[in-house]
Amino acid sequence: MHKILLMGNPNVGKSVIFSRLTGVNVIASNYPGTTVEFTRGRMKLGNEPVEIIDVPGTYDLDPTSPAEEVAVQMAKSAGSMGEGDVIINVVDATNLERNLNLTLQLLKDGKPVLLALNLWDETRHIGISIDVEKLQKILGVPVVPTCAITGEGIKELVSELPHAKANTLQYKEEKRWEKVGEIISQENVKIEETLSHYPEPAGWKPPFGLVAKRRLPANSVIRPQMIGPVRSPIIVKRNQSVLIKIDRLGLLVTAMGSAMQEARVGDFIRVKNIDSQRIIVAKVNEDGTVEPVF
Repeated sequence: MHKILLMGNPNVGKSVIFSRLTGVNVIASNYPGTTVEFTRGRMKLGNEPVEIIDVPGTYDLDPTSPAEEVAVQMAKSAGSMGEGDVIINVVDATNLERNLNLTLQLLKDGKPVLLALNLWDETRHIGISIDVEKLQKILGVPVVPTCAITGEGIKELVSELPHAKANTLQYKEEKRWEKVGEIISQENVKIEETLSHYPEPAGWKPPFGLVAKRRLPANSVIRPQMIGPVRSPIIVKRNQSVLIKIDRLGLLVTAMGSAMQEARVGDFIRVKNIDSQRIIVAKVNEDGTVEPVF
């Protein structure tokens, strides 16, 4: 059976894309010899069954934590757990520079890669324009804009799987960040000039992660040492009991669940329903409740 690895930075929507591809019939287990959890599921590609593996989030292939060590092991090593036929690299389209660091490493790793530009809807909201065709030409692999929450781009992502490519971009390892900056500066990403030309309103506070984008001129190259996104505090911890809440069309349905990972407001996490033992993907609300993603 062919295997597809979903890889990307933490909190880029991998789990939601995983849920879109596999549905609810998934298996969560620890990677052998560790306490690091990952999830597996299946889908059909044509008439052929394919296994989808939601790899723990990692910022690069130089691990600094047990979860990142497992991610690297799954991507690189041989064997049934570590061998993937294709890698879908899920990136946050609103923070492309930081995400491309991992992308460049994957492109040299020897396995076919397909890029999912997730959070595509958010780029329009905050004034970021990405030239998808040009980015695809530079990287040499298919690039598909997606919005996992709504399902936008998921069918296109699946249809591009046979066109994934390996070893399409060469660079010297010590020049990796310089290469990332070079890609960004070629107008693949344009921060609308109006954001730079107009002063901030009195009392205006930037959304989380937008500090650097809001204060630098359009097309500025953000160096690694300049990257310092503001992040909200963690409000849900691993194994914490959480209230699963669906409030739609005047109908309120609740259930108790157990969070399978720590999270901040707005993150998408896996939650196990205590009654049914079913694993779902849910969004964390400001009050600490979670709302399932369908």
